[in-house]
Amino acid sequence: MKLTRKLTAVATAVLLATAGCSVGSSSSGGQAGGGNQAFGANAELLPARQKAHDTMKGKKIAFVPILFKGYQLTENWGSTMKRTFESMGAQFTVYDSNFSSDRMLSTINDLIARKAADVLVLQNQDLGLLDNAIDRAEKAGIYTVVLNMMSTRLGDAFVGVDVYGAAQAIAKRAIADCDARHAAKTLSVIDGPGNDPASILWDQGIKDVAGSLGYQVLVGHSQFQNAQAQATAESVIQQQQGKLCGFLVTFDLNSITVGQTVKAAEGRGQVAPGSIGVYTLDADSNWCGALKQGLVTASAAYDVQGIGAAGAAAAQNLIFSGAKPGSGHDFAYVSSTVVDKTNVDQTTIACYKSQ
Repeated sequence: MKLTRKLTAVATAVLLATAGCSVGSSSSGGQAGGGNQAFGANAELLPARQKAHDTMKGKKIAFVPILFKGYQLTENWGSTMKRTFESMGAQFTVYDSNFSSDRMLSTINDLIARKAADVLVLQNQDLGLLDNAIDRAEKAGIYTVVLNMMSTRLGDAFVGVDVYGAAQAIAKRAIADCDARHAAKTLSVIDGPGNDPASILWDQGIKDVAGSLGYQVLVGHSQFQNAQAQATAESVIQQQQGKLCGFLVTFDLNSITVGQTVKAAEGRGQVAPGSIGVYTLDADSNWCGALKQGLVTASAAYDVQGIGAAGAAAAQNLIFSGAKPGSGHDFAYVSSTVVDKTNVDQTTIACYKSQ
């Protein structure tokens, strides 16, 4: 019930921010960017419902994430949006980029060239990667909604977590743990490629907290690949020789691998048990399992399902608004909170699954 209220609140916020319109107009809705609002100031309940369904029927929404198959984060967004759009008669299609920037851009360019989508729902892999694609989509009359990994060109709507704020929160938690153990003031960040929005904000949030408290921050890259995260963690453990207090890993799945690496080092006697904490961003069901196993310490969990719901709401209201693509640029954050063994089972936004 608490989760339902949270998702309703998130979706409602995006509805109001994105649409700028209300219910019950006699003007005809239809094509994206056609200039006609679907709704006006007054409404009758059932006619308003029918108008919403009629306006969305046949609309094409294309979701182009960095990775989809087997990745609970984007599968969760996709399942939420699929339920929403298909219930209204719209077509929802996922195009899996499988960690390939070239494939992502090729897919987006093809969709734009064929005008095969009314709304593109995108996840940005590199800070400036989607700028030109968003510009071309706008000129082709296609709306763009960006989820979680912000582009330097906003598109029509962005919704995601405040990565910088979440990084600051988890850095404070890690430092509190280190201080309680009287540990060495050295933290190791393992981010993604380093030039993606999440890595940039994660790194800076941690540095701004840690630097002010006299902590040294090492930075290594994983490309969001488990094998590379493991190799980076092993190298840092070897180099620091017991003078490392914790790893701060940009996303939860890579943090599980890092936690396993730390546990293996403990087993070899390379580091003392419990001397290195493992902290991260996001908390899917796999991470929660690792938490119970003692592989990871804490995470800045955020409202993943809320992002999917808000993305679906943003797409609907862009279509309902009739506004020209690119004429508005809306922005919204979802909630995040630090979770560990003491509160994870009571936190509705933690331990989510694909469906």
